Formats: sequence, C-alpha cells, structure tokens
Amino acid sequence: MLKNAKEMFAESLKKMLQQKTLDHITVKDIVEDCGVSRQAFYYHFSDIYDLVEWIFIEESSAALAKNRDIDTWKQGYCHVLQRMQENKNLVLNSYRSISREYLEAFMYRVLYQVIYPVVEEQATGLNVEAKHKKFIAHFYSLAVVSVGIDWVRTGMKEKPEDIADQVATLVQGDFIKALKKYAK
Repeated sequence: MLKNAKEMFAESLKKMLQQKTLDHITVKDIVEDCGVSRQAFYYHFSDIYDLVEWIFIEESSAALAKNRDIDTWKQGYCHVLQRMQENKNLVLNSYRSISREYLEAFMYRVLYQVIYPVVEEQATGLNVEAKHKKFIAHFYSLAVVSVGIDWVRTGMKEKPEDIADQVATLVQGDFIKALKKYAK
C-alpha cells in the first residue's frame, strides 16, 4: 500500500459522504471500498466516529501548523475554516449525524490550542494568574467556536477569510485589554 490504512479509510469515508449521510455509512461499506478486512479497520479505529475524529484532528493539525501567536492566529483560524470547507460534506454530515455538541467540543479543543498560546504571549510582562489566562482563552474560544458552528449550521456559504477577518477585528487588542484587567 502506498497510503497508510488510516488515510485510505479517511478517503473512502469522504468519498461516500458525497453520496449519503454519515448515519447511512457502515464500517462494512468502508472496508469493502478499501478492499480490506473489518479487522484492519478496527485495528486503527473503534468505530466510524473515531475515524471522523481522526480526520478532524489531522485536518486541523495541518491547518494550524505554525499559527499560534498574536500575528498568525487569525491565519490559523482561517486555515481551520478552509479545511472545514474543503471537507464540507464530512463537516455538515457530522454536524447533522453526530450532534452539534460533538462538533462544538472538537472545535473548542482545536481553537483553544490556538488561542491559549496567544493569551500566554500577550501576558508576557504582566502578573496574571494562570486561572485568569485560562478563562480568557476559554471565553474567546467559546465565542470563536460559536461563530464557526453558526457558519456550519447555515451551510458554510461565507468565505473563511471573511469570517476570520471579522473575528480578528472584534478581538484585536481584547486579549491584552482583558489581561491588564486581571494583572496584579
């Protein structure tokens, strides 16, 4: 095999999502499409939702590479939205099949990993307790996730660049402003 098994299963699932929803795809469908045994699938994933999560993690990791500081976080967020749009069927079917909470939790984990380092960087030279820095990152992560979920809910029609610009405009300077309020 030229591709690793996980990538092969991911491609198969994405292809099937062009034709039907996630809740109508089985492990049997995927392994038959790939020409492998069910055991091969279960060696890598516990179920289809585990495969979906792996795809989301792989896509977001690639999108966020090197975009975790004050100057590049917007670009990282834009990349996440672009990857979501590139995988529109997967995202929309996950949103509709898995539940909104699953997608929200996943997006939160991803975006918190982008936002917290930015808050840490902005806190340099300020005496701010860790719990306050975590809360600031938590607050903004929830806000950004809500914007992203609304974008998914409405069919992902708006350009990712436009959403990232709007979010960046709203939060520009807010991290440092909030940190200064918590500084001792």
